[in-house]
Amino acid sequence: MKRFAEKVVLVTGASTGIGLETIFRVQEEGGLVYAAHRGKQTEIDFRGARPLRLDVTNEQEWSAAIDQVISESGRLDVLVNNAGIRESGTIEETDLKLWYHLIDTNLTSTFLGCRAAAPAIRKSGGGAIVNVSSITGIRGTENMVAYSASKSGVIAMTSSLALDLAKDNIRVNAVCPAAIRTRMVTSWISQSPDQATAEAALLQKHPIGRIGEAREVASVIAFLASADAGFMTGLAIPVDGGRSIR
Repeated sequence: MKRFAEKVVLVTGASTGIGLETIFRVQEEGGLVYAAHRGKQTEIDFRGARPLRLDVTNEQEWSAAIDQVISESGRLDVLVNNAGIRESGTIEETDLKLWYHLIDTNLTSTFLGCRAAAPAIRKSGGGAIVNVSSITGIRGTENMVAYSASKSGVIAMTSSLALDLAKDNIRVNAVCPAAIRTRMVTSWISQSPDQATAEAALLQKHPIGRIGEAREVASVIAFLASADAGFMTGLAIPVDGGRSIR
């Protein structure tokens, strides 16, 4: 199945977890992928994807990144806004520095990416944007005030963008993962005073009885980015092991 043959795809947060698995999935299906990451140089095997230096919170770097993609490949068909961070905190524990850090990294970066990429995707005849939100953006989670707000904002922005860009044949959807076995989740477990209890509590939240794998989210992203989802836009799709229905 080559759903991305002759398509150019830009994925942010590409160096690990969901981003890296999305790159692999799209490449397996014939896409030319740009792997955007923040580091100057990495030793990560992108399996042929083109590394692209990008601080997603920087407007100028977004412009430069899109210019590079167009200069080298002549088009852009898909943007996957995956880059993000997770930080905990109640309202009283969340100072303005933490608040702005989460909003800038998770929400403003998605806004900047969509704004920079939309004209290029339009010139290619249309395509898709997939934003990575979180199950926490659908239903709040204790001790996650700023993170929940940033991810909920991604969902609301996704639906508005879908309305604005439909006339340009650009579909905009979001995926909302629950706990996925990525560095973000494993580091949270490892920092817990009682790791076994923390992991057991996390598993209990998911009716399927386990946490998800990055490749499972990547497969949904690939679907939403492909023509198979051609009649879907403005949606926030939970990839959550049933967590949102508990």
